[in-house]
Amino acid sequence: MKNVLLLSGNENSSHLFLGEAKRTAETRHMPLNFSAASIQDLTPDMLAEQDLVLLVPRAVNQAEVTTLKAQVPTMTIPNDIYGWLNGQALVKFACEKLQLLPVAAV
Repeated sequence: MKNVLLLSGNENSSHLFLGEAKRTAETRHMPLNFSAASIQDLTPDMLAEQDLVLLVPRAVNQAEVTTLKAQVPTMTIPNDIYGWLNGQALVKFACEKLQLLPVAAV
């Protein structure tokens, strides 16, 4: 099971995505465990448990991104996925970044 953290500038925006991502991963039987947090709530222990951090667009400044990338693979969620809150595309994006099998289309 791979841990994927959705990280945002405030807690609400990443939690909007969380339920849809969890449902899609579960329905597709993908070995992904999604969680969400704001940058203010992020702890070193929480970060150490992650296999991938997905940033909400414009969530954190460049210095914070550089710090995160030094510790764990970190990617920004593409605007087209985030803007539509597309859970299926988010799971596919995470799978590609983690080099897991792709998600089948509905």
